[in-house]
Amino acid sequence: MSNVIKYPVPKKLPDEIQNGDLLVHYLEKEGVEYVFGIPGGALEPVYNALAKAELRGGLKPILTKHEQGAAFMADGYSRVSGTLGVCCATTGPGATNLFAGITTSYADSIPVLALTAQIPISKFGKSAFQDSSHEGIDVVEVFKKSTNYSAMIINSSLADDMFRKAIRMALSGKRGPVHLSLPSDVMAEKVDEKAISHSLFSSYNQPQHFDRSSVKEAVKLIGRARKAAMLVGSGALWSGATREVKDLAELLTIPTATTPKAKGTFPENHELALGCFGFGGSPRADAYLLDEDVDLLIAVGTSFNEWATHGWNEKLARGKTIIQIDIDPNQFGRNYASVIPLSGDARVVLKELLYELERVHRVTSVERHIRTRRFVEFSEKHPMMLELEKITSDASPIKPQRLMADIRAAVPDETIFFIDIGNNLAWALHYLPIIKPGTFFAALGFSCMGYGVAAAIGGKLAAKERPVVAIVGDGGFLMNGTELSTAVSHGIPVIWVILNDGGLGMVRHGQSMSEQAMETSHTFAPIDFVGWAESFGAVGVRISKAGELSNKMMNELIALKRPVVIDVQIDRDEVPPIGSRLSALREVYREE
Repeated sequence: MSNVIKYPVPKKLPDEIQNGDLLVHYLEKEGVEYVFGIPGGALEPVYNALAKAELRGGLKPILTKHEQGAAFMADGYSRVSGTLGVCCATTGPGATNLFAGITTSYADSIPVLALTAQIPISKFGKSAFQDSSHEGIDVVEVFKKSTNYSAMIINSSLADDMFRKAIRMALSGKRGPVHLSLPSDVMAEKVDEKAISHSLFSSYNQPQHFDRSSVKEAVKLIGRARKAAMLVGSGALWSGATREVKDLAELLTIPTATTPKAKGTFPENHELALGCFGFGGSPRADAYLLDEDVDLLIAVGTSFNEWATHGWNEKLARGKTIIQIDIDPNQFGRNYASVIPLSGDARVVLKELLYELERVHRVTSVERHIRTRRFVEFSEKHPMMLELEKITSDASPIKPQRLMADIRAAVPDETIFFIDIGNNLAWALHYLPIIKPGTFFAALGFSCMGYGVAAAIGGKLAAKERPVVAIVGDGGFLMNGTELSTAVSHGIPVIWVILNDGGLGMVRHGQSMSEQAMETSHTFAPIDFVGWAESFGAVGVRISKAGELSNKMMNELIALKRPVVIDVQIDRDEVPPIGSRLSALREVYREE
C-alpha cells in the first residue's frame, strides 16, 4: 500500500495572475522542479500559485517536517542538480527556523532561494502576530550576513525585477543563497499578463574572464617545477571543471589530491590519485603534499580552510610556489601566500592554462615515464588508508572501516552519497573510495549535524534514478530523522545507513583523547531505528554482521523504490582518523 499523499482537485482555479504566480513562473523558467517548505497563512498566495503549478504538471511543493529540513533539502537538490534550490517558510519562527540551513548553503556557496512570508505591509508596527518586518524581528537583516542578497518586496511594481535579481545573485559569480521576504498583500496583488512572458535570458552568467599574462607566468613556473602537486577544492566541482582537472593532471603527470569537501572530484582510483587531504584524509596525500621537496602546488577552487589543510599546517606551503585558481579574489593570500593568483571561474582558467601548456610546454614520453614510475614507487610505500587489516575484519560489533568497504562494494559507482557531520564523516572520508565526480556531498563549511539526513531527500529528487545513500550517525539522525516522514509521504527512495554507537562518537573520542577535557554528555539510551523506520511507513533493516550489507541486499532495497533505514551496530571503541582536528582544537584553546 502506497503512503504517498494526494490532495483533491479544486472545483475552480482562480483566473487572475498574482505576484505569487509570477514568482512560480520565473522558478519554472529556471528549471526548478520542487519547492521545499511548510505553509502558513501569510504564505497563502505563494502556495496557491504552487498548487496551480502542480495541477498543470509543473513546480511541485514538498511538505517537510521542519523548516531547517526544507533548507537542507533545497541545498541537497542544488548540489546534485547544479541549479537553484528553493525553500520557503511562513513568517516569524518559520523564517528563523530556515536560518541554520541557509548558513550551511552560504558557507559552501550553494545557490538556494529562501522565500519567507511576511505580514501585510499595512500591519507593520502594530504588534501583529509573528511580525518579522523591520518593526518586529527583522528577518531581512537576520539573513543579510548569510546570503548574497536579502530583501523585502515592498511594492508590487518592484516584484518582477526583484524576483529576477534574486535568481541572478544566487547563480552569478561566486554562487550562494539569497532571501526574499514576501508580504502577503503584495504577493496577492494582480499582475499584468504581459509580465508573465518576461524571459530570464541573460539574467545571470558565470564570468569568462582570465588574466592571460598571469596564465603565461604560471605556465613558466610549471615548466620549471621539479616536483609538482595539485590540490583540488569544491570550486572545481561547482564550475564543472572536473574534466579539465583530470586533463591537467594527466598532461603533466601531477599527483592530485582533493579537499574533504571535493572528495571524488578527482577519481580516487586514478593512477595519479593521492586521495583526500585534510580532515580524515589519506596518508598518501599527507606524505606527498607535506613533503618539502614538492616545489609547486597548483590549488584549484580551495580556500585553504581548516578542514582542507590539517589546521593550516605550515608544511603545506613551506618551500612551495603556489598557483591558486579561485573565482573569489578575496581568497588569495588569505591563509597561504599565492605567488600567482589566477582569478576567475576554475573551468575557464584551466582551459586557458591547458591551451597555453599544450602550446609551449610539452612533457616528453621519457619524462612522463620517469614521473609515473617515481609516483608508483611512492604509492607502494604510502597507502591511501590506515589500518588496512580492519577493512576486511569479521569482528563483531562491525568495524566502521569494514562497513565503509561493504557499502562501497554494494552499490554502483554512480551512487550519490550524502555524509552527515560526526565520526561517520571521518570514516567516509578515509575509507569510502569515490570514483565518479559529483557523487560525494558533505556540508563542511558550517558543519551542521543533521544536514545529511534531510539533504539526501532533495538530492534524490535531483538524482532521478541514480541511487542516493546517506551515511549518518545516530546522533545526527536524531536531529532531522522526522524528515523520514517527508520521504515516505512523497515516495522519495533514499537509503539511510545509520552508524549506531549509542551516542555522539566524535564528542566521546575527542574528550577521551584530550588531556584537559572531562568525559560527559555524549551517550544516550539505545534506540531501535528499525522500529523508528517502520513506524513512519519506511523499510527498516538491521545489520549485525560484517559482510551482511552486500551487493545483493542493496540491489533488492534499491529495487523497492521506498525509503529505507539501515541500522548498523558499530564498534564504538574504534577511533576514526580525527587527529588533525584535535590538534587544531588544541591550538585554538592553547592546550599544551
